Amino acid sequence: MFSILSLFSKAFAESEKGIQFIYINGSNNNDHKMKDWFFSGMKKMHPNMVNAFNSSAFINAHFLEEGKYEIIKTPEAFFWGDKSEAEIKNLNSDLDLTKIFSPRLAQTVRRLIAHYLHDAIWVSHYRNMHPILNDLHKQVMENYNNGKQVVLFGYSAGAFVTYEYMFNKLPDINVSDYFSKTIISDEFKKYVSENKVKDTCIDALIASNLAVYSADDHLIPNLDEEELKSNYLKLDEYTCKECIPKGALRGIVNFASPLVLFYSDISNSDYPLTYYNKMLYKYLLENDMFWLTVNYSDDPLGYPTTRNISYDDLKDKINMEILPSRGFLFSKSDVKSRKTFLGAHTSYWDTSKKFSKAVVKAFEDGFCLYNFERCTKKEGD
Repeated sequence: MFSILSLFSKAFAESEKGIQFIYINGSNNNDHKMKDWFFSGMKKMHPNMVNAFNSSAFINAHFLEEGKYEIIKTPEAFFWGDKSEAEIKNLNSDLDLTKIFSPRLAQTVRRLIAHYLHDAIWVSHYRNMHPILNDLHKQVMENYNNGKQVVLFGYSAGAFVTYEYMFNKLPDINVSDYFSKTIISDEFKKYVSENKVKDTCIDALIASNLAVYSADDHLIPNLDEEELKSNYLKLDEYTCKECIPKGALRGIVNFASPLVLFYSDISNSDYPLTYYNKMLYKYLLENDMFWLTVNYSDDPLGYPTTRNISYDDLKDKINMEILPSRGFLFSKSDVKSRKTFLGAHTSYWDTSKKFSKAVVKAFEDGFCLYNFERCTKKEGD
Protein backbone atom coordinates (compact mmCIF):
# COMPACT_ATOMS: atom_id res chain seq x y z
CA MET A 1 0.00 0.00 0.00
CA PHE A 2 2.81 2.37 0.95
CA SER A 3 4.56 1.65 -2.36
CA ILE A 4 1.40 2.44 -4.30
CA LEU A 5 0.93 5.74 -2.46
CA SER A 6 4.60 6.61 -3.03
CA LEU A 7 4.29 5.94 -6.74
CA PHE A 8 1.07 7.98 -6.89
CA SER A 9 2.68 10.90 -5.02
CA LYS A 10 5.72 10.79 -7.30
CA ALA A 11 3.54 10.74 -10.42
CA PHE A 12 1.48 13.65 -9.08
CA ALA A 13 4.59 15.67 -8.24
CA GLU A 14 6.05 15.03 -11.67
CA SER A 15 2.82 16.19 -13.33
CA GLU A 16 3.20 19.62 -11.72
CA LYS A 17 5.77 22.07 -12.99
CA GLY A 18 7.09 24.94 -10.96
CA ILE A 19 7.03 28.54 -12.19
CA GLN A 20 9.54 30.80 -10.47
CA PHE A 21 8.88 34.54 -10.30
CA ILE A 22 12.16 36.50 -10.41
CA TYR A 23 12.07 40.19 -9.42
CA ILE A 24 14.65 42.57 -10.93
CA ASN A 25 15.54 45.88 -9.29
CA GLY A 26 15.55 49.30 -10.92
CA SER A 27 17.64 52.46 -10.56
CA ASN A 28 18.93 54.03 -7.35
CA ASN A 29 19.51 50.72 -5.51
CA ASN A 30 23.21 51.23 -4.94
CA ASP A 31 23.47 51.46 -1.16
CA HIS A 32 22.43 49.08 1.61
CA LYS A 33 19.34 51.12 2.51
CA MET A 34 17.94 50.98 -1.04
CA LYS A 35 18.93 47.34 -1.49
CA ASP A 36 17.01 46.46 1.68
CA TRP A 37 14.07 48.54 0.37
CA PHE A 38 13.97 46.48 -2.83
CA PHE A 39 14.20 43.10 -1.07
CA SER A 40 11.61 44.12 1.50
CA GLY A 41 9.27 45.27 -1.25
CA MET A 42 9.71 42.04 -3.19
CA LYS A 43 8.83 39.99 -0.10
CA LYS A 44 5.67 42.09 0.39
CA MET A 45 4.64 41.80 -3.23
CA HIS A 46 5.22 38.15 -4.01
CA PRO A 47 2.53 36.57 -1.72
CA ASN A 48 -0.03 39.02 -3.12
CA MET A 49 1.06 38.28 -6.68
CA VAL A 50 0.82 34.52 -6.14
CA ASN A 51 -2.60 34.90 -4.50
CA ALA A 52 -3.90 37.08 -7.35
CA PHE A 53 -2.72 34.58 -9.94
CA ASN A 54 -4.09 31.58 -8.05
CA SER A 55 -7.45 33.30 -7.41
CA SER A 56 -8.13 33.84 -11.11
CA ALA A 57 -10.04 31.07 -12.90
CA PHE A 58 -8.80 32.57 -16.17
CA ILE A 59 -5.14 32.33 -15.07
CA ASN A 60 -5.71 28.78 -13.89
CA ALA A 61 -7.13 27.82 -17.26
CA HIS A 62 -4.73 29.63 -19.58
CA PHE A 63 -1.48 30.07 -17.61
CA LEU A 64 -1.41 27.34 -14.99
CA GLU A 65 -3.30 25.00 -17.35
CA GLU A 66 -5.66 23.52 -14.76
CA GLY A 67 -3.01 22.56 -12.25
CA LYS A 68 -0.28 21.46 -14.65
CA TYR A 69 1.84 24.37 -13.41
CA GLU A 70 2.24 25.80 -9.92
CA ILE A 71 3.73 29.16 -8.94
CA ILE A 72 6.54 28.71 -6.43
CA LYS A 73 5.71 30.46 -3.17
CA THR A 74 9.26 31.64 -2.45
CA PRO A 75 10.36 34.58 -4.66
CA GLU A 76 13.77 35.02 -6.21
CA ALA A 77 15.58 38.30 -6.77
CA PHE A 78 18.05 39.23 -9.46
CA PHE A 79 19.94 42.20 -8.10
CA TRP A 80 22.25 44.29 -10.27
CA GLY A 81 22.16 47.55 -8.28
CA ASP A 82 25.68 47.13 -6.91
CA LYS A 83 27.25 46.88 -10.39
CA SER A 84 27.46 50.66 -10.73
CA GLU A 85 28.52 51.34 -7.14
CA ALA A 86 31.91 52.80 -8.11
CA GLU A 87 30.32 55.19 -10.61
CA ILE A 88 27.76 56.32 -8.02
CA LYS A 89 30.55 57.18 -5.56
CA ASN A 90 32.15 59.37 -8.23
CA LEU A 91 28.78 60.95 -8.99
CA ASN A 92 28.22 61.75 -5.31
CA SER A 93 31.65 63.38 -5.12
CA ASP A 94 30.78 65.58 -8.09
CA LEU A 95 27.42 66.47 -6.55
CA ASP A 96 29.13 67.46 -3.31
CA LEU A 97 31.08 70.09 -5.24
CA THR A 98 27.83 71.84 -6.16
CA LYS A 99 27.11 72.54 -2.49
CA ILE A 100 29.55 75.43 -2.74
CA PHE A 101 27.43 77.46 -5.14
CA SER A 102 23.94 75.85 -5.35
CA PRO A 103 20.91 76.59 -3.15
CA ARG A 104 19.83 73.69 -0.94
CA LEU A 105 16.61 72.99 -2.91
CA ALA A 106 18.51 72.84 -6.21
CA GLN A 107 21.01 70.44 -4.61
CA THR A 108 18.21 68.15 -3.43
CA VAL A 109 16.44 68.05 -6.79
CA ARG A 110 19.71 67.61 -8.69
CA ARG A 111 20.75 64.68 -6.47
CA LEU A 112 17.30 63.06 -6.78
CA ILE A 113 17.28 63.29 -10.59
CA ALA A 114 20.89 62.13 -10.85
CA HIS A 115 20.32 59.03 -8.72
CA TYR A 116 17.14 58.07 -10.57
CA LEU A 117 18.59 58.53 -14.03
CA HIS A 118 22.19 57.44 -13.57
CA ASP A 119 21.62 53.68 -13.45
CA ALA A 120 19.01 53.82 -16.21
CA ILE A 121 21.54 55.46 -18.51
CA TRP A 122 24.44 53.34 -17.25
CA VAL A 123 22.71 49.99 -17.74
CA SER A 124 21.42 50.89 -21.22
CA HIS A 125 25.00 50.83 -22.54
CA TYR A 126 25.84 47.43 -24.00
CA ARG A 127 29.23 47.16 -22.27
CA ASN A 128 27.49 47.47 -18.88
CA MET A 129 24.36 45.52 -19.78
CA HIS A 130 26.00 42.41 -21.21
CA PRO A 131 27.63 41.08 -18.00
CA ILE A 132 24.28 41.61 -16.23
CA LEU A 133 22.48 39.59 -18.91
CA ASN A 134 24.97 36.75 -18.54
CA ASP A 135 24.47 36.69 -14.77
CA LEU A 136 20.69 36.65 -15.22
CA HIS A 137 21.02 33.83 -17.75
CA LYS A 138 22.88 31.71 -15.18
CA GLN A 139 19.98 32.16 -12.76
CA VAL A 140 17.36 31.33 -15.40
CA MET A 141 19.34 28.24 -16.47
CA GLU A 142 19.70 27.08 -12.88
CA ASN A 143 15.91 27.15 -12.57
CA TYR A 144 15.49 25.48 -15.95
CA ASN A 145 17.92 22.68 -15.07
CA ASN A 146 15.88 22.10 -11.90
CA GLY A 147 12.69 21.69 -13.94
CA LYS A 148 11.34 25.23 -13.39
CA GLN A 149 10.13 27.90 -15.77
CA VAL A 150 10.55 31.57 -14.94
CA VAL A 151 8.62 34.82 -15.21
CA LEU A 152 10.74 37.97 -14.96
CA PHE A 153 9.36 41.05 -13.17
CA GLY A 154 11.36 44.13 -14.18
CA TYR A 155 10.86 47.15 -11.93
CA SER A 156 11.68 50.58 -13.41
CA ALA A 157 15.08 50.30 -15.16
CA GLY A 158 14.84 46.55 -14.54
CA ALA A 159 12.56 46.67 -17.61
CA PHE A 160 15.68 47.38 -19.67
CA VAL A 161 17.20 44.15 -18.37
CA THR A 162 14.16 42.00 -19.21
CA TYR A 163 13.89 43.49 -22.70
CA GLU A 164 17.60 43.13 -23.48
CA TYR A 165 17.57 39.60 -22.08
CA MET A 166 14.89 38.57 -24.55
CA PHE A 167 16.40 40.59 -27.39
CA ASN A 168 19.86 39.05 -27.02
CA LYS A 169 19.09 35.58 -25.65
CA LEU A 170 15.92 34.26 -27.33
CA PRO A 171 16.76 31.80 -30.16
CA ASP A 172 14.62 33.66 -32.67
CA ILE A 173 17.09 33.96 -35.55
CA ASN A 174 16.99 31.57 -38.48
CA VAL A 175 20.67 31.41 -39.40
CA SER A 176 20.19 30.88 -43.13
CA ASP A 177 17.73 33.76 -43.26
CA TYR A 178 20.09 36.03 -41.30
CA PHE A 179 23.12 35.41 -43.54
CA SER A 180 21.04 35.67 -46.70
CA LYS A 181 20.38 39.33 -45.78
CA THR A 182 24.05 40.21 -45.18
CA ILE A 183 26.90 41.26 -47.47
CA ILE A 184 28.83 37.98 -47.33
CA SER A 185 29.67 36.10 -50.52
CA ASP A 186 27.25 33.88 -52.39
CA GLU A 187 29.68 31.02 -51.81
CA PHE A 188 29.29 31.28 -48.02
CA LYS A 189 25.53 31.72 -48.30
CA LYS A 190 25.49 28.45 -50.25
CA TYR A 191 27.66 26.85 -47.55
CA VAL A 192 25.16 27.96 -44.89
CA SER A 193 22.19 26.62 -46.85
CA GLU A 194 23.90 23.24 -47.23
CA ASN A 195 24.92 22.96 -43.55
CA LYS A 196 21.84 23.50 -41.43
CA VAL A 197 22.10 24.54 -37.78
CA LYS A 198 19.51 25.32 -35.10
CA ASP A 199 17.86 28.71 -34.79
CA THR A 200 20.06 30.87 -32.61
CA CYS A 201 20.28 34.15 -30.68
CA ILE A 202 22.31 37.32 -31.03
CA ASP A 203 24.62 36.43 -28.14
CA ALA A 204 25.50 33.07 -29.72
CA LEU A 205 26.37 34.76 -33.03
CA ILE A 206 28.65 37.16 -31.18
CA ALA A 207 30.21 34.56 -28.84
CA SER A 208 31.00 32.30 -31.82
CA ASN A 209 32.63 35.27 -33.58
CA LEU A 210 30.27 34.91 -36.52
CA ALA A 211 29.11 38.49 -36.01
CA VAL A 212 29.97 41.63 -34.04
CA TYR A 213 28.14 44.75 -32.96
CA SER A 214 29.14 47.81 -34.93
CA ALA A 215 29.58 51.26 -33.38
CA ASP A 216 26.02 52.15 -34.42
CA ASP A 217 24.56 48.98 -32.82
CA HIS A 218 24.14 46.95 -36.00
CA LEU A 219 24.97 43.24 -35.99
CA ILE A 220 27.38 42.66 -38.85
CA PRO A 221 28.96 39.36 -39.96
CA ASN A 222 32.62 38.53 -39.61
CA LEU A 223 34.07 39.17 -43.07
CA ASP A 224 36.87 36.59 -42.68
CA GLU A 225 35.10 33.73 -44.45
CA GLU A 226 37.63 31.07 -43.52
CA GLU A 227 37.02 31.88 -39.86
CA LEU A 228 33.28 32.01 -40.57
CA LYS A 229 33.30 28.48 -41.97
CA SER A 230 35.32 27.16 -39.06
CA ASN A 231 33.15 28.77 -36.38
CA TYR A 232 29.86 28.17 -38.15
CA LEU A 233 30.02 24.42 -37.52
CA LYS A 234 30.32 25.12 -33.76
CA LEU A 235 27.30 27.41 -33.65
CA ASP A 236 24.94 24.83 -32.13
CA GLU A 237 27.30 24.54 -29.15
CA TYR A 238 27.21 28.29 -28.63
CA THR A 239 23.42 28.32 -29.04
CA CYS A 240 23.11 25.74 -26.26
CA LYS A 241 25.33 27.82 -23.98
CA GLU A 242 24.20 31.38 -24.76
CA CYS A 243 20.48 31.18 -25.67
CA ILE A 244 17.32 30.68 -23.63
CA PRO A 245 16.00 27.12 -24.13
CA LYS A 246 12.47 26.82 -25.40
CA GLY A 247 10.06 26.81 -22.45
CA ALA A 248 12.54 28.22 -19.91
CA LEU A 249 11.03 31.73 -19.96
CA ARG A 250 7.24 31.97 -19.80
CA GLY A 251 7.11 35.75 -20.01
CA ILE A 252 7.99 39.13 -18.53
CA VAL A 253 6.10 41.73 -16.50
CA ASN A 254 7.61 45.21 -16.62
CA PHE A 255 6.26 47.78 -14.18
CA ALA A 256 7.00 51.42 -13.40
CA SER A 257 8.70 51.11 -16.76
CA PRO A 258 10.46 54.01 -18.54
CA LEU A 259 11.60 51.61 -21.29
CA VAL A 260 10.34 53.67 -24.22
CA LEU A 261 12.28 56.74 -23.11
CA PHE A 262 15.48 54.84 -23.86
CA TYR A 263 14.24 52.42 -26.55
CA SER A 264 11.93 54.72 -28.48
CA ASP A 265 11.86 52.60 -31.65
CA ILE A 266 9.66 49.95 -29.98
CA SER A 267 7.10 52.47 -28.71
CA ASN A 268 5.95 53.87 -32.05
CA SER A 269 3.46 51.58 -33.77
CA ASP A 270 4.23 53.35 -37.07
CA TYR A 271 8.02 52.93 -36.75
CA PRO A 272 9.60 50.32 -39.07
CA LEU A 273 10.76 47.53 -36.76
CA THR A 274 14.28 46.18 -37.05
CA TYR A 275 14.81 42.63 -38.27
CA TYR A 276 15.69 41.55 -34.72
CA ASN A 277 12.58 43.07 -33.11
CA LYS A 278 10.43 41.39 -35.74
CA MET A 279 12.03 38.07 -34.88
CA LEU A 280 11.52 38.74 -31.16
CA TYR A 281 7.80 39.46 -31.56
CA LYS A 282 7.31 36.46 -33.83
CA TYR A 283 9.06 34.16 -31.36
CA LEU A 284 7.03 35.46 -28.41
CA LEU A 285 3.72 34.87 -30.15
CA GLU A 286 4.60 31.46 -31.56
CA ASN A 287 5.99 30.10 -28.29
CA ASP A 288 3.16 30.97 -25.88
CA MET A 289 5.13 33.76 -24.18
CA PHE A 290 3.83 37.10 -22.90
CA TRP A 291 5.22 40.59 -22.49
CA LEU A 292 3.21 42.75 -20.09
CA THR A 293 3.83 46.37 -19.17
CA VAL A 294 1.78 47.46 -16.15
CA ASN A 295 2.15 51.00 -14.80
CA TYR A 296 0.13 53.16 -12.44
CA SER A 297 -1.55 55.97 -14.34
CA ASP A 298 -0.09 58.58 -11.95
CA ASP A 299 3.47 57.24 -12.17
CA PRO A 300 5.43 59.97 -14.03
CA LEU A 301 8.14 57.47 -15.01
CA GLY A 302 5.78 54.70 -16.14
CA TYR A 303 5.20 54.61 -19.89
CA PRO A 304 3.11 52.15 -21.94
CA THR A 305 5.35 50.14 -24.23
CA THR A 306 3.12 50.78 -27.24
CA ARG A 307 -0.48 51.16 -28.32
CA ASN A 308 -2.20 47.79 -27.84
CA ILE A 309 -2.75 46.11 -31.19
CA SER A 310 -4.26 42.77 -32.15
CA TYR A 311 -2.62 39.63 -33.48
CA ASP A 312 -3.63 40.53 -37.04
CA ASP A 313 -2.32 44.10 -36.67
CA LEU A 314 1.03 42.87 -35.38
CA LYS A 315 1.28 40.29 -38.15
CA ASP A 316 0.73 43.05 -40.70
CA LYS A 317 3.25 45.29 -38.94
CA ILE A 318 6.09 42.77 -39.02
CA ASN A 319 5.02 41.65 -42.51
CA MET A 320 5.57 37.93 -41.99
CA GLU A 321 3.54 34.87 -41.18
CA ILE A 322 3.07 34.07 -37.49
CA LEU A 323 1.90 30.58 -36.60
CA PRO A 324 -1.21 30.83 -34.39
CA SER A 325 -0.38 30.25 -30.74
CA ARG A 326 -1.06 31.78 -27.33
CA GLY A 327 1.64 34.44 -27.01
CA PHE A 328 0.82 38.14 -26.67
CA LEU A 329 2.04 41.65 -25.82
CA PHE A 330 -0.03 44.08 -23.77
CA SER A 331 0.28 47.38 -21.87
CA LYS A 332 -1.99 48.50 -19.03
CA SER A 333 -1.64 51.92 -17.40
CA ASP A 334 -5.13 52.85 -16.26
CA VAL A 335 -4.99 52.05 -12.52
CA LYS A 336 -4.30 54.88 -10.05
CA SER A 337 -1.92 54.47 -7.13
CA ARG A 338 -3.42 57.53 -5.40
CA LYS A 339 0.09 58.75 -4.60
CA THR A 340 1.63 62.02 -5.72
CA PHE A 341 4.48 62.70 -8.15
CA LEU A 342 7.43 60.30 -7.66
CA GLY A 343 5.62 58.64 -4.76
CA ALA A 344 3.60 56.72 -7.34
CA HIS A 345 6.80 55.36 -8.91
CA THR A 346 7.87 53.71 -5.66
CA SER A 347 4.40 52.69 -4.45
CA TYR A 348 4.01 49.37 -6.29
CA TRP A 349 5.48 47.37 -3.41
CA ASP A 350 3.32 48.94 -0.68
CA THR A 351 0.16 48.70 -2.82
CA SER A 352 0.98 45.26 -4.14
CA LYS A 353 -2.54 43.84 -3.63
CA LYS A 354 -3.95 46.41 -6.03
CA PHE A 355 -0.98 46.09 -8.38
CA SER A 356 -1.16 42.28 -8.45
CA LYS A 357 -4.81 42.45 -9.51
CA ALA A 358 -3.82 44.87 -12.28
CA VAL A 359 -1.18 42.39 -13.53
CA VAL A 360 -3.74 39.58 -13.63
CA LYS A 361 -6.22 41.83 -15.46
CA ALA A 362 -3.50 42.78 -17.96
CA PHE A 363 -2.79 39.10 -18.58
CA GLU A 364 -6.49 38.38 -19.13
CA ASP A 365 -7.02 41.35 -21.46
CA GLY A 366 -3.82 40.73 -23.40
CA PHE A 367 -4.51 37.05 -23.86
CA CYS A 368 -8.02 37.77 -25.15
CA LEU A 369 -6.83 40.54 -27.50
CA TYR A 370 -4.55 38.02 -29.25
CA ASN A 371 -6.64 34.90 -28.67
CA PHE A 372 -10.20 36.18 -29.11
CA GLU A 373 -11.66 32.86 -30.25
CA ARG A 374 -10.24 31.01 -27.24
CA CYS A 375 -11.78 33.60 -24.89
CA THR A 376 -15.22 33.57 -26.52
CA LYS A 377 -15.46 29.82 -27.07
CA LYS A 378 -17.84 28.33 -24.53
CA GLU A 379 -17.02 25.14 -22.68
CA GLY A 380 -18.22 22.13 -24.64
CA ASP A 381 -18.20 23.91 -28.03
